[in-house]
Amino acid sequence: MFKEIVNSYDQNGFYIAKGLIDKKIIEETVLSLKKHFDNQLSYLHEDVPDTIYTSMQLLYALDIERYKKTAGSLWRKMSIYNLLHHREIQNFVQENFEWSNIVVPGGQVVHIQAHSLKIPNGYFGLVTHQDFPSVQGSLDGFVVWIPLVDIDANRYPLEVIPGSHKNGIWPSFENNDSAWEVKPESYNEADFIPAVCEVGDVIFMSNFTVHRSSLKGDDRLRLACSTRYDNGEEETFIDRCYPSAYTRSVQRTQMFNINL
Repeated sequence: MFKEIVNSYDQNGFYIAKGLIDKKIIEETVLSLKKHFDNQLSYLHEDVPDTIYTSMQLLYALDIERYKKTAGSLWRKMSIYNLLHHREIQNFVQENFEWSNIVVPGGQVVHIQAHSLKIPNGYFGLVTHQDFPSVQGSLDGFVVWIPLVDIDANRYPLEVIPGSHKNGIWPSFENNDSAWEVKPESYNEADFIPAVCEVGDVIFMSNFTVHRSSLKGDDRLRLACSTRYDNGEEETFIDRCYPSAYTRSVQRTQMFNINL
């Protein structure tokens, strides 16, 4: 099984570990995210809906700025951190990739896509890109991407170009969203395949694999989370003294007034 996993990953630039995480843990994580929106609704004296999607839709309709701030805070939830660094994931990495020294180069990301939650002139999925330029860590580093709902080909799936990780850094440009986008003339639309996955699965994807968020979806919510892992034993990473393109800063000016 070890060779099968490694060979598939080496060949395609990604691997879907089926059922790696207990579904109950995913359900608990989603409930934790829902609580953030429910707290806002309660603050606004609204009844709390039954599902996370309806909670998100209601807050979006009531106050889109409050919705954006709440959605933007989800990556800091402890439940998301714990899921993306779950012991089952660490064990999988150690056993199959044979990493003994995992380095986390940056924070977590929560991915939200739904037609009814589209931000005007704002984020609606990621364009065609590679992750390495925004990490610049170990050459064998990868993305850990976890679906929080079952994701089929018509639910805004992650789309990847198998084998694209073998060609180094692809020609890119900085688009109007300040994102580094792979030049369209470098690939064909037919090159992409959807990474269909289910609750409990974990996708491991090379930081060099060309990928994007699909724009193909219906009225369902696509919810997922991700982070990146670097290998602290990779030779060039050691030579470069463990760099990360992520930076840390603190806003020391007072953001709001609070009377204690």
